[in-house]
Amino acid sequence: MSDLPENHPVTDSSNRNYLILLLWVVLTAINISKAYHIDDTFHLEAALWIREHPAAPMSGNINWLDYPTPLYTHNQPPLFFYLLALAISLLGAGETALHLFMSAFTLLALLLFRKLTDRLRLNNGSLLLVLFALNPALVVNQNLMTDVPLLVTVLAAALFLVRAEGDSKGIGYGFSALFMGIGLLIKYSVLPLLVVLTLVIIIRREYKFLVVLLIPLGMLSLWSVWNFMEYGSVHFLDRPRSGLHINRLWSFLAATGSMAFFSAAMVYGCLKRPFVRTGIFVLFSLFLLLVIAFAMGFVPESGLSDLFNVLFVLNGLIVFTVLLSKFLTESRKNGFQQYISTGAFTIFLFAAALASFMILFAPFMATRHILLILPFILLFTSGIFENSGKAINRLSLAATVFMGLMLGVSDYTYAGFYRRMAEKSAALQPAGVWTAGHWGWQWYTTSYGLKQYETGTPEVRPGDVFIYPANIPRQDFSKNLTLEITGKYYEEFCPLTFFSGNNFGSLYSSSMKIAPWSLTLKPIDTVYVCRVTANNARNSD
Repeated sequence: MSDLPENHPVTDSSNRNYLILLLWVVLTAINISKAYHIDDTFHLEAALWIREHPAAPMSGNINWLDYPTPLYTHNQPPLFFYLLALAISLLGAGETALHLFMSAFTLLALLLFRKLTDRLRLNNGSLLLVLFALNPALVVNQNLMTDVPLLVTVLAAALFLVRAEGDSKGIGYGFSALFMGIGLLIKYSVLPLLVVLTLVIIIRREYKFLVVLLIPLGMLSLWSVWNFMEYGSVHFLDRPRSGLHINRLWSFLAATGSMAFFSAAMVYGCLKRPFVRTGIFVLFSLFLLLVIAFAMGFVPESGLSDLFNVLFVLNGLIVFTVLLSKFLTESRKNGFQQYISTGAFTIFLFAAALASFMILFAPFMATRHILLILPFILLFTSGIFENSGKAINRLSLAATVFMGLMLGVSDYTYAGFYRRMAEKSAALQPAGVWTAGHWGWQWYTTSYGLKQYETGTPEVRPGDVFIYPANIPRQDFSKNLTLEITGKYYEEFCPLTFFSGNNFGSLYSSSMKIAPWSLTLKPIDTVYVCRVTANNARNSD
């Protein structure tokens, strides 16, 4: 029998290592055989181009709109694509191999989050770790996309910046700047963290360390020079942009609220009153009754997504109200000048900077954007969770784990539908079969030899077969093209997608009209099989 005290740090550290391993195994198991989905295809095609043309990463053409366009007309720099190209060269392009490759980033994210809880001396690190790991924002978004690798760079930058509060300031600031620079070459949404780094150094009056900003700025400058040499412009400056609109704020709040199943603990931790606790259990019970009534057919599906979006906006508003309230309370309690030099303030700045950037500049809103902010919300409000007590924390934990697993399995099933339908469509080969539609459908139909349609192409002949899913982005059909529907492929409703992000990939792109997730009793999608009866573009040639 061990003579260590029950709360001995060695024992706690060992237990949390086992917890990290368990969480990593669960997350990997959910994702390991998942079909390629949403932007995976774009990233795979970019990686395949870079594998063959490493010196010209932005010059490859990908059909991601109506016809092939160069990579430099799209939104992302290519560092992740280089990593993916290396993985494909070593492991092949199979789902299991590449998802194992991606799971390494998931493990790093868990380890870095745990390191942050230790560095900040948080007493409830295990609770926060589970809320982070099994949140749908992480469970669902473990695809072949930039989000989890980017999360790793952001968490690493935060850890080293917090470490710079103590000893080894040069190492802390230097590595924080380095990871921000790496993040910039994965996705430009890391840019506001350079402002955070600058502010922290100035607030701490350690001005000589401002020189570390040359690391990310130098990396971005070298990348821009490379762009100019490759295609005569600078990607960072001429990438696609969208204008400001108030709807983006509401969409951001909805995306946050749709993932924040722990908000009950935040509310009760701030307002620890018996009526608040009772109200929380009543609200959870009413939501459960709504789910049961819908499943039994007593609640119509029309309008349900709108109702959920309103609830999500309110929940997101609660989360950020609590976040701001805690900041104001702590800064008054400890003295503003003293408080802004602490690690807690640094964590708040990360959450605020990333959230502001998403609201102002993200071309659309998605749960993967919330993934970058989620760990900082949990870390900053840690004390509130400590104050909320076991019952409400357990309720928040149960809700998070349940919805993480349900939405994870739902999205796995959703992605798999297009893989199965592409395989079924392959029976229509060998000649004269065209397909339209992107996401995983594009990858699998191309793998089976179906020809990708380009808007307006005269190569489509009368008598050819044309196949496309109804509810994914696809190329616009030319007005010259006449199609006659001859068949449909679909699957009956599957209970695994009852908690659904199937509404045009709503977990990956939501709005005020489309909730990030809702409930459904409908089939995932329908694939139409058509016969080409005319293509006037051929006649005009």
